[in-house]
Amino acid sequence: MTVETREFQTEIKEILNLMIHSLYSSREIFLRELISNSSDAIDKLKFEESTNAELKTGDAAKMIRLVPNKDNKTLQIIDNGVGMSRDEVVKYIGTIAYSGSKNFVQKIQEMKEQPELIGQFGVGFYSAFMVAEEVSLHTQRAGESMGTVWTSNGDGSYALEEAVREAGHGTTITLKLKDAPEGEENPQDFADQWTLKSIVKKYSDFIEYPIQMEMSSEEPELDDEGKPVEGKFKTVVKDETLNSQKALWVRAPKEVKDEEYKEFYKHVTSDWSDPADWLHFRAEGTQEFSSLLYTPSTVPFDYNQREMKYGPSLYVKRVFIMNNCEELVPQYLRFVKGVIDSDDLPLNVSRELIQKDKHIQMIRKAVVSKMLRHFATLMSKEREKYEGIWEKFGATLKEGVASDYTNKDKLTPLLLFKSTASDAWTSLKEYVGRMQEGQKEIFYMTGESIANLQTSPHLERLKEKNYEVLYLTDPVDEWMINSLTEFEEKKLVSVTKDDLELDNEEEKKKAEEDLKSAGEKLAPVTESIKAALESRIKDVKLSRRLVDSPVCLVSGAQDPSAHMERLMEAMGQAVPKSKRTLEINPEHPVFEKMLSFEDAQRKDWAEILYNQALINEGSPIEDPQKFSKQISALMMNT
Repeated sequence: MTVETREFQTEIKEILNLMIHSLYSSREIFLRELISNSSDAIDKLKFEESTNAELKTGDAAKMIRLVPNKDNKTLQIIDNGVGMSRDEVVKYIGTIAYSGSKNFVQKIQEMKEQPELIGQFGVGFYSAFMVAEEVSLHTQRAGESMGTVWTSNGDGSYALEEAVREAGHGTTITLKLKDAPEGEENPQDFADQWTLKSIVKKYSDFIEYPIQMEMSSEEPELDDEGKPVEGKFKTVVKDETLNSQKALWVRAPKEVKDEEYKEFYKHVTSDWSDPADWLHFRAEGTQEFSSLLYTPSTVPFDYNQREMKYGPSLYVKRVFIMNNCEELVPQYLRFVKGVIDSDDLPLNVSRELIQKDKHIQMIRKAVVSKMLRHFATLMSKEREKYEGIWEKFGATLKEGVASDYTNKDKLTPLLLFKSTASDAWTSLKEYVGRMQEGQKEIFYMTGESIANLQTSPHLERLKEKNYEVLYLTDPVDEWMINSLTEFEEKKLVSVTKDDLELDNEEEKKKAEEDLKSAGEKLAPVTESIKAALESRIKDVKLSRRLVDSPVCLVSGAQDPSAHMERLMEAMGQAVPKSKRTLEINPEHPVFEKMLSFEDAQRKDWAEILYNQALINEGSPIEDPQKFSKQISALMMNT
């Protein structure tokens, strides 16, 4: 047949120039592109078979085949899809107008700067020129008896000729491979079976159709009895399917068994523990995507480390795009693993483009909403499972209260706390349901550990009144609680802040009279304490907060707590020390005794009491050696 030579469009010449000069960041992507094209061709054939009763294509299994040849340095990608007619070859391969970018001329500079955008313009086929010095395409459309051969070496032109394809409908792409660019790190041989197998596993593992290739292996020779002969091996060549095809996320949840979900989790995460939970759903409407998301049962070894990567894997129509797509979930859901498969994103979408893509933002919004509703369901119907998840990742979820105002009202009911009521976890709703008659506020206390908080002087009066106090011991709690100021119209109040209101009106009136009388009596003591601690405290105040302890330190309403200051210091941030109020228990006998002291001794005891208050709240004392001497002297004089 006559060979016809044609010139490429100007834009195609620019593309080929980019490809040939290897501007693409990862040359192995070419295989993903060509396999995706083959898969699309098979999809189109299935559609045409279902809509055209006259189309007869036979019963051959639909598949994609790779045929590497190391001796000839070639690679073939073969499919039995719908194929193309001659006109379609010219239309889709020879021009870019039908490839999805009529404005390519304006975007060519962007493509030079961001090579990952190649697939964004629908020109994935041309990625073959990254690895091939010559590309040949032999295709024949289903229902036709003549095929077309398209050949180009990327010089700006291509050749066309007619030739029957012996296998019938489908496409065979033959790449005459070129050497890797000089200086390429870890160069790959794309005629090597194991290289191709690993690339398929990475990018095309969940393609619906089998991707097959002949694989050779060494097996021991067997004797007449079928036993291996020592030291003798033979080369065995077998067809092997390279992809698992197990895209669980595209199946209906009711069709998937629990064991399949667990197996798939291990496959995609390399975590060999069973997941704690999973969420499988299909979103339809303006934004269509499938999702299979897992909550791990164990905390990853690198969790919360600075270099930690997070986010589900992103696929487009079963084709792998990237791992750890952070744009798909907020940071407070960074423990979530799994797969999201979009129907609307282009292949080869770059990370820079993902950050701006409206479809990604819509997917993220839907995923967050669905995950939070799912956790709410677990909390109400499978409390034990939810508490297990909370113990591992609750501190991470709390970050959302402070960082995601849009979903704050969905996150708040999911919060769990330990409290003075029992060792069990409690929600805010459950706390409110147990509030004492006359109690108007939700009380909490922050600190390093429950063990430290349980013995805090700040809790004494609350325990006496049987008021429940929430323990907040995660570092994130100090930031979270600034955003969580109330729940069901009840304010959350720290028990370490001044002006803590615990009494009803009648109790308050009596307390004011008692404190006034005690204040007049203990005035010499309080004045000495103020003078001794003038540089360290804001004020000295008589209080009914305490029952057994003599003193405690409280912060102003707008001041950071002592725990917050310690956290900031631990993070290496300079924090100006805020002066706090020293509250004293006027009924404690130590102050009656101090009335009999001289001013110098009162000041000495004032320092001891102040340091005791620091120790009780977990803060370091300024001069441990001096404090030790003061305690020793006190013991000697007892």
